[in-house]
This record gives sequence, C-alpha cells and structure tokens, in this order.
Amino acid sequence: MNEPIKTPFDSLTLRAVTAELRQKLIGGQIQDIRQPAPSEILLAIRSQGKNYLLLCSDDARFARVHLTNLKRPNSPTPPTFCMSLRKHLEGCAIRDIRQRGFDRVLEIEVDSHTDVGDRTVVTLILELMGKHSNLILVNEKGNVLEAAKRITKKVSRFREILPGQPYLSPPGQLGRINPFDANSFEPLRKFLSDDELPNSSKPSEFLLEHYAGMSPFLAKELLFPLSGASLSASVLSALKSRWDEIFHRSPAQSSQPVLIRQAGNPAGAYPFRLEHLSDELQTTVEDLNSALDAAFQYQSNRAGLSAVSSELKGRIDRDLKRFQKQKESAERALEESAKAEGHKQTGELILANLWRIDSGATEIVVQDYFAPDYPERGILLNPELNPQENAEVWFKRYRKQRDGEETALKRNVESEEKLAALRAAKARVAHWEATDVLSESLVSELREELKATGLLRQSPGENKDNSRSAPDFQGHRIKRFTTPEGYEILIGESATANDFLTLRLASPNDWWLHVRSSTSSHVVVKTLGKPDLVPKSVLYQAALLCAKHSSQKHSSIVPVDFTLKKFVRKPRGADPGGADYRNEKTLEVNPAEG
Repeated sequence: MNEPIKTPFDSLTLRAVTAELRQKLIGGQIQDIRQPAPSEILLAIRSQGKNYLLLCSDDARFARVHLTNLKRPNSPTPPTFCMSLRKHLEGCAIRDIRQRGFDRVLEIEVDSHTDVGDRTVVTLILELMGKHSNLILVNEKGNVLEAAKRITKKVSRFREILPGQPYLSPPGQLGRINPFDANSFEPLRKFLSDDELPNSSKPSEFLLEHYAGMSPFLAKELLFPLSGASLSASVLSALKSRWDEIFHRSPAQSSQPVLIRQAGNPAGAYPFRLEHLSDELQTTVEDLNSALDAAFQYQSNRAGLSAVSSELKGRIDRDLKRFQKQKESAERALEESAKAEGHKQTGELILANLWRIDSGATEIVVQDYFAPDYPERGILLNPELNPQENAEVWFKRYRKQRDGEETALKRNVESEEKLAALRAAKARVAHWEATDVLSESLVSELREELKATGLLRQSPGENKDNSRSAPDFQGHRIKRFTTPEGYEILIGESATANDFLTLRLASPNDWWLHVRSSTSSHVVVKTLGKPDLVPKSVLYQAALLCAKHSSQKHSSIVPVDFTLKKFVRKPRGADPGGADYRNEKTLEVNPAEG
C-alpha cells in the first residue's frame, strides 16, 4: 500500500480560499450559527442571492476554513462560544475577509451592534495552527469577547486568551521573507549558488527557516526542478520560473485548483497543479472550497475509522500478550512434568536406603540403580523430617507434576488456538484497511464476535450483562441518578463526599462537573470509558443537578464547567472538596428548569 499523500492546509491554501470567500461572501448576511462539534463552527450565510455554509474548524489535525455542502446535526445545547457568536454575529453583514500577512490566520470582520443598539465592528479570528488552533471573537477595541479554547496563564504565561483580555496575536514570522515580494527569489538563489555553504545545508531547510508561510509540502514543490539534478543555469532558471508562476502570477492568469486522489479517494486539495505528483493523481476542479470539502470529509471519516480500528487492534494486542503468557506458563509446566518420573525415582531411592539415614541428616549418597552402571548420587534431605517424610516430599512432587501434565497440554493447545484466532482477526482488520473497506459495522461485528468466543477480554468500562451494580459509597453522602438514556449521575453532598466521589469513584474518562468560581457539589457522569458517546442531553441534565446543588441554585443563569475526570486534581494541602481542573468547557443552565 502506498504511503498516504498528506496535503496540508497551509498559508498558500488559505490565501486561495480567502480569495474565493471574498468573491462570494463579502456583503453577505450571517443568518444562522451552529456548533455541531467542539472544534467546528458553521456559519449559514446569505450572499448574492445564494445560501452558503462556511465551516471554521480549530481541530488540531484538521484545522481549516472553507465552504461546505455537508449539513451537520446541531448540538442540542449550544456551547458558550456558539452563544456568544450568535449574540454578536447573527443577522449581521460581513464587511471584510482577509488573511493576516502570509500567515495561517484569517479575519472575518462583521458589522455588529452593542447591547444598547449602537453600531460596532467585531472580528472572528481563525488561527489555523495545528494543535495551537483557535477561534477567537474580538471587539472593536481589540479585546476578546469569547474564544473556542480559553487559554489561561496555567496553559501559557505569554499569551492569555480570556474574555475581557486584550487580544494578542500569535508569535508571527517577523524577519522572514515574504515570498510574494518582488525580489523574494534572490536569497534562495544566493543560498544555492554560495560554494562556501556547509554540505549539510539543505534548500528545503533554508526555505522553512527564512520564508514566511512556507510548509514542507510547498517547499518540496518549489524545489522539484532540483530533485535528482545538480545545480546548473538551466535548473536555476527552472526554479525561478516555478517560483514566479506560484508567487508572482499576474491577475490575468487564473489558478487551477486540483483535487488530489489516492486509490480513487479524495486525499487532499491544493490551489494549483503540482509537479511533484503524477498527473493521474490530480483532477482540476472549478473551485478550491469544494475540493477541500470533499477531501476533509473523507479524511475526517478515515480518521474516525482509524481510531475505531486502532482501539480494537490495541485490545487484540493486549490479549495476544495474555494468551502468549498462558502458553509460556503451560510450556514450563510441561517441562516440569517431564521431570516427574525422576522425582518418583528419588523417593524410591530414599525408601531403599532408609536403614542408612541417620536422624537429622541433611544428605545421603546412594547408588542410583535407575541409571546405567549404578553411579553414586547425592540426595539432599530436610533434617526436620524423618526418612519416610523426606521420601513422601518427592512422591508429592511426582504426583503433582504427573497430574498437571494433562492440564498443561490442554492449556498449551487452547492458548495456541486462541493466539492463531487473534492473529487472524488482526490480519482481517489490516486487510480491511489495505483494501479500503473498513467500516464501523465491520469492526463492531468483529469485536462482538471475539468477545462472545472469549478471545477478547472485557474492557474496564464494559459490563458483561449491561447491568450496573450500585457502587459502594462507604458511608459517604452521595446521590445516585439514572437518566432516561441509561447513564448514571453521581452527586457529592458534602466536602468529604466530593473528595470520595472525585478521587475514588470517578474513572479517568468520566465527565466531571462543577459550578464555575462558586461552591457546588462535585458531579460525575459515568461514561463506561466512552465519554464522546454521552449525549449532550445527559451533560445538560448533570449540569442542572450541579447548579441545583450549589450556592447559585437561585440564580437564573449558572455557568457549569465540565471536563474529564483525568484533568481534575486535588492540590496538596487543599481543604476537603478542593479541586483544580483544566481543559474545561462550560454549559449555562437555569436551575429552575430542573
């Protein structure tokens, strides 16, 4: 199977997307805002008599912005960031869309209004920078109104992103060369022509270190004329020609975006046809946005399937190790059973020489009449036992190993069969991946098949009969609720109960809730190890219970933070019920609704 082609959403791609969005969306009205997933925002825009759906994602793997045709289901409970966007952007017109320099930062400027109805301008800033990606709403004064990912001083001492704080740009590329400048090729030409450069210097490294917005993918394309060839006047001319074609294209020249396919599937998209990829892998498309939408839909689906198959393969690997240990144990038992006859013979030699053994003796030397030529043999004795008891020790060893031989043989055969079956199951998953037929249903069916035959051990969060036994609260005051969906919610009713619930009962992947900046019960939603499958309605119900068991229970709006229990810790020396947490999101609820 060929290595997958990894096409990045780099600065050049963002530049081309921005150009298309400016043509279609400036002046358009934002009619609806949704947040179908924690890392995705959808803006429904009416512009030039057409309806558009703009996807903004700060996903660490798939950070991007483009128009989409895929309508995703809305979250039943809009997160705080979504509510803030609706407040400031819904019904407002887009006045500008621009890329900041040649960085992976997009700014969508919108005509908005203040709480008292005065006109103002707000800007939705999309920072598309891998794991540091974020979506941030900023007011006219440059202060943060809200962010998809709030960044506290605990996370970054240098760049805090919190409501009310001044917005600070991410570390830029000051001092780097803008490739769109008129003479931007000259530094590269000088680098390539300088004979005094150390041999270890590579043109690609030079591009990445000295030019703004340069991705390894783009560097590879720019340097393609140099691949497999020594530097010459003709090669340098080809490099300059390709550079000008990409960065100094005249307005009359139109870019031709391509959809990159691998094994017939959309693997990526780029603003122009690539020389370092074969033509059969590239299909010219009308616009880059549609190509990106197709490519990222496929990649997202593949990533989800990959996570599912990786989880199953990981479980198979764990059980392969388990059955391998069982097989090795059985083989050792068989090796010991081969010594059984020798133990019996030792016992008989002791009995044959009882008259020669003095009380308290630690050893006796006898003639071994079971061996050819009757050699002398020393036998160690336990001085605390009489001769008959010493003989019985060896007979017991004989009987134990003799009787265990059949069991060891059976265990050895069973272990080998189970190992073969698990290896075959893992091979099936690998075949599905290689032939691109992998699906969640196939993985689920195989998982259940392996569990039913005893080949796959239950994971810690699974219960064989799907029943939930009541936990042992050890006298602590903890309330227990079961939602209509079947999820269990636990609520601590005292400081010590909160500690017991958080530190003893909650599992790392359970949801943990607490009213923000206020006194409240600790609330835990048991997830059976699958927090992503917990419906929003369950989290909302847990947030209501948390608010009702807090000092803000009479307020109309109560912010309730929720995070995974593995991100919660009790500070050293803290009072009972004290806890610090991170990676939280917030639900705003009205306790009266409960």
